[in-house]
Amino acid sequence: MRAHLLLFSAALAAAQTANYSGPLRPQVHFSPPDHFMNDPNGLFYDNKRDIYHLYYQYNPSQIVAGNQHWGHATSKDLYHWTNHPIAISPSKPDEWIFSGSAVVDSNNTSGFFPDQDDGVVAIYTLATATLQTQNIAYSTDGGYTFTKYENNPVLDIGSSQFRDPQVVWHPETQKWVMTVAYADDRVIGFYTSPDLKDWTHASNFTQEGLPGTQFECPNLVKFSVDCTVSEDEDTKHVLFISVNPGAPLGGSGTYYVVGTFNGTHFTSEVAHETLYDFAKDNYASQWYSGIPEDEPPVSIGWASNWNYTQIVPTGPLEGWRGSMSLPKEHTLTKVNGSWVVTQQAFDDLASVRGKRLHGHRSRSGDVTFNFSDVQSDAVSFDVKIKGIPSSGATGQVYFNFTSSTSGEYIDGGLRLDTGFFWINRAGTHLFTQANSTGYWPVFNTTVKSFDHGKFTFSGVIDRSLLEVSLAEGIQSGTMSFYPTHPLDTLTVSGSDLSRRTSFQVKAWGLESGW
Repeated sequence: MRAHLLLFSAALAAAQTANYSGPLRPQVHFSPPDHFMNDPNGLFYDNKRDIYHLYYQYNPSQIVAGNQHWGHATSKDLYHWTNHPIAISPSKPDEWIFSGSAVVDSNNTSGFFPDQDDGVVAIYTLATATLQTQNIAYSTDGGYTFTKYENNPVLDIGSSQFRDPQVVWHPETQKWVMTVAYADDRVIGFYTSPDLKDWTHASNFTQEGLPGTQFECPNLVKFSVDCTVSEDEDTKHVLFISVNPGAPLGGSGTYYVVGTFNGTHFTSEVAHETLYDFAKDNYASQWYSGIPEDEPPVSIGWASNWNYTQIVPTGPLEGWRGSMSLPKEHTLTKVNGSWVVTQQAFDDLASVRGKRLHGHRSRSGDVTFNFSDVQSDAVSFDVKIKGIPSSGATGQVYFNFTSSTSGEYIDGGLRLDTGFFWINRAGTHLFTQANSTGYWPVFNTTVKSFDHGKFTFSGVIDRSLLEVSLAEGIQSGTMSFYPTHPLDTLTVSGSDLSRRTSFQVKAWGLESGW
């Protein structure tokens, strides 16, 4: 007990004194106060207090994975965060608190909250070297402190590879639904419960051809469907599956399948999975519970990859490892007849968007922004291309972020003749493929078509992270990078463009969430 009290005191002190000023420390992406962080856990929105809760896999004593706890932070806008003491800790030295979810039990189905309608239940995997079981803990103070259920585990199938429960309320059947991974079997299980304590197996799902060596962190998400997209149904369900190792791009990654869910069975309506992110640093995204159904689903992912996350230089240089993605809003739509989940920065970055930057256009048409006076070193940019011919398009529009001190850079852009879009981190030198063969320098995707001769892409650069969004979020790419000196100049250029093709670019400085 004394050891746990000392750990709690140390965590509280770290949360209060965390240093977010390091040159690699993101300013509009969440990162832990110190040490090592991976998957987001227990995301829930408290609508009574208008607070978003983020829990996360956390090693409070080392800069590598292990010794898993649930770290905790809260936010009013998903950009400005307050760190809190660890929310859930192991009870024994040989236990770990693995990934899971959290829900507000507003109807007191669990019986834990006889005098309130805002009690919180966390559902998590308790792991040992030989067993993984599903456990619950409850909070009467809005999710800041938890009491473990005395009759844990609530679900034990005797497996060492059974983890990462995501729980949602299914109003049609008036039951809770747990989506959970049989990791080695590459199968997703569904269980139902009336009270979050007693769980009944309902069905299993897998699909031939799904990649990955192990399945992890599944999320079953209900989406509204606009009548212009589908006249036959107004909702669909999307099953997100994270895999590690063996992701399509190597290491860890996430994909999704679209279908229907009737309260017990998920039925895929697609022959193949869709990759969630065309780069390597977006894993284990979790969707917030408690978001009103008439609002877009909201998620946060882990912006790293198990190929190299435990050796990136933020550990020895700044004492932390692991960042979250930007918070994202999502829609489900169809592109060229195929279902697509879109990703856009939550609230269009409104609460951190600073002054618009003034760019300088050269005779060649290049537009350059010097943002060395933006204190956060974080910038967002939008590029709009118009006048793309329906056939015979030529040239490219590309961007470059450069350090005026070291000359290091990252870049990316679009080839109009092929629709080839790329992002590249080979120009930064603090961490390269020489450090990890899995740290690929270039990622790319193909744009299927241009809408009436127009195309847009946007991005956020945040010290050591780049996120790009293509065609209003139809495709997204997340890439970490590690420069020896801050990148402080943005240039957007065009070359060999068709006579009527032009581009416009806008950029804004972003304010630190810390």
